[in-house]
Amino acid sequence: MKKILKKILNKLMKKSNVDIAKKLGVSIGKDCLIYADPYLCFGSEPYLIEIGDHVEITGGCRLITHDGAVWTLRTQPELANIDKFGKITIGNNVFIGMNSTVLPGVTIGDNCIVGACSLVTKDIPSGEVWGGVPAHYISTLCEYRDKAVLKADYTKGLSSVEKEKAIKANHSEWFKSKA
Repeated sequence: MKKILKKILNKLMKKSNVDIAKKLGVSIGKDCLIYADPYLCFGSEPYLIEIGDHVEITGGCRLITHDGAVWTLRTQPELANIDKFGKITIGNNVFIGMNSTVLPGVTIGDNCIVGACSLVTKDIPSGEVWGGVPAHYISTLCEYRDKAVLKADYTKGLSSVEKEKAIKANHSEWFKSKA
C-alpha cells in the first residue's frame, strides 16, 4: 500500500509541476516531466521558454531568460533602464540532468542529453550529448546509446524490492563486504 501511495504522489507531483509551469507561461509539449521547482526553474520571464514533447527537466535546473549582469550598467544615465533577454527553446525528446543551467538565447535541438551540473551557454544541435562547464560536445546520441546498452540494467517497471534484487544479482561485486 505504501508503494502505491508513493507512486501516486510522484505522478501527481510531476503533473502538478508541468501544470504550474504552464500557468506561469511556459509553453510545454506532451509527455514532459519536470522534477525541478517550477517557480525557481523558469525564472522571471517563463513566457520566453518553449519546451517540446517528451522532455525531462530534473531537480535543481535553472532556465535563465535574462542577463542580470546588465544591472552593473544601470549606473550610467543612458542605460538606467537597460534589460537584456533571450528566448530558450528545447526540442523534443530531451533530457536535462540535475542542477544544470541553460542561459538566455539557447536552443537545444531534438534528441539531446544535457549532463548533470552543465552550464549551457550556446545552442546544442539535434542528436547530441553535451555536458560540463561550460557545456561542450561529448558524443552523438547514437554513440551514447551504444555505450549505455553495454552497462545497462533493465529494471524499469520493477518494484523497488525487485529492482534491488536485480541490481544485487547483476552487480554482486558492488556488495562484497570488506571483512
